[in-house]
Amino acid sequence: MNKTNALVESGILAALAVVMATVAVYVPVLGIFVNFIWPLPIIACGVRNGLKWSFLTTLVAGIICAMILNPLQALILVAVFGLLGLILGEAMRRNTNPLYIIAFGSLGALLAMAINFALAFWVLDINPIAMLFESFDQSLVQMADFQRAQGIAETEITTSIASYKKLIEMMRVILPGAFLLTAPVLSFINYWVAKKILTKLGNHFETLPPFREFAVPAWLVLPYALSLFGVTYFFNTDPDGWAYHAFVNIQVICSVIFVIQGLALIYWYVYIKNKPHWWATAATFLIFIQLASLVILWVGAFDSIADFRKIRGKKS
Repeated sequence: MNKTNALVESGILAALAVVMATVAVYVPVLGIFVNFIWPLPIIACGVRNGLKWSFLTTLVAGIICAMILNPLQALILVAVFGLLGLILGEAMRRNTNPLYIIAFGSLGALLAMAINFALAFWVLDINPIAMLFESFDQSLVQMADFQRAQGIAETEITTSIASYKKLIEMMRVILPGAFLLTAPVLSFINYWVAKKILTKLGNHFETLPPFREFAVPAWLVLPYALSLFGVTYFFNTDPDGWAYHAFVNIQVICSVIFVIQGLALIYWYVYIKNKPHWWATAATFLIFIQLASLVILWVGAFDSIADFRKIRGKKS
């Protein structure tokens, strides 16, 4: 593609990125989804025109967003989602293995989030985490006022507020693990959507292995087992200490991974036994039920040890 076409296409994609950023700010529900896929124009530009043009697209979009929205929003977009778009776009342009693309994107997203927090703390003198939990505290006050307006008894209001406060405190504890899990989710969503769109435009990429073949190494059971012991022990001895917080985050990360593996095992069973696909779909929704998700978690953990699908045997 010649320079003129690249310039025109990059300008169009930068304008699309600005429109998406505006939607993310001013449209409450849709904006959440749009914010997650904001890197798509950057990825598309990188795949079609190269890293130099995708960098210029990110820069231009960031400058315009800073002028029409606010500098903080532009900083978040460029520092987090922009960097993710640059990495995924270049990796996809080189037709890298899809698993490596998602891994590189995850590392890039983690680095970008770290840079974003550092800039917020040291340059803008803003504590994003404190702002997040202040908004939660304000929502509790508003919820209590709403319940009082509905005539709910004060004792019931106190009980419900106390339970929500415990939930918020747990969210504060697991925040590091949540950030670690957010990175691969962001990377996968943007890779998957970008691949769907760019394939329709004539680009070709390697395909991801089927979800039913998702598997993690058996050694991951060890940190999970240690986290179960650590959470129980330190909850009774030092619930406010760093060790308890660390073990809780390890448990959260491992639990999510094993739930995914448990679902993959269910999808594999449905595929092998030629059962209706809606069985697997229904199992996916079961993860929102506490007892069912716990069963799926343990199934996934046992699969990593027993290798029910004989995946490790195939690879060796």
